[in-house]
Amino acid sequence: MFGLHLVLFWLSLFAYGAEAGLQLGNVFPGSPFRSALFGGVVLHSLFLALRWALSGHAPMAGLFESLTVFSFCSALAAFLLCRTEETRAAWKPLSLLVALPQAGAALLDKRLTPLYPALDTPWFATHVGLSFLGYGIFAAGLALAWVYLKQGGEEVYRAGARSALYGFSAFSAGMVCGGIWAYYAWGSYWIWTPKEIWSVVLWLYFATLTHLKFIPAGSGWPGWSRRMEMGATAAGYFVMLATFLGVSLLLRSSHSF
Repeated sequence: MFGLHLVLFWLSLFAYGAEAGLQLGNVFPGSPFRSALFGGVVLHSLFLALRWALSGHAPMAGLFESLTVFSFCSALAAFLLCRTEETRAAWKPLSLLVALPQAGAALLDKRLTPLYPALDTPWFATHVGLSFLGYGIFAAGLALAWVYLKQGGEEVYRAGARSALYGFSAFSAGMVCGGIWAYYAWGSYWIWTPKEIWSVVLWLYFATLTHLKFIPAGSGWPGWSRRMEMGATAAGYFVMLATFLGVSLLLRSSHSF
């Protein structure tokens, strides 16, 4: 079964790579649900479910599992936010943002490892899963913002604005679950680790962005415009990467890989 679940991993990577190649070649499927990306999501779902069954815990521990779940959530975000004819233009950059983390995971150790006792709780799956869902939606936000800045479009703008709101909501719920988990694991909702501090930075960034959406263009803040809003949405992806990978790889804390 271990070998089978790795076959599913490689097949999902192939599907994501095929989608990225087709998009770069300007070959677009007639329906999102007939795309290589959809096939990749199905294969990826089977891989994650089988790995969960084999390991006995949610497959979100360590760098390999974190990258592959990030890829999966980014792919799901395509079907959440980019299903219409106009927003499907975002599939080209988003297909690359889906394939790259999965390709990075392919280079890492794929052995099954037990969870630390403090992680062996249902709050682990909810906290980390909701956080990664937010990360994936932020990836879709970058793709939609790139399309809007390049060619405009009312529907693209609205989808990009929704990406900030949806991603912020999922990430906020993940932070609440993380605080509850920390209380049961360490006796405190907050312990001032670098990851927690950067999570607040990311939360404040998107909280500000979602509230600025209610400022009409040309009023309130001088110079605030839809293009600035979409530029900030795109930049939020890199704030997320600093929180997700930068802190976890470069700074030692309870969230380090």
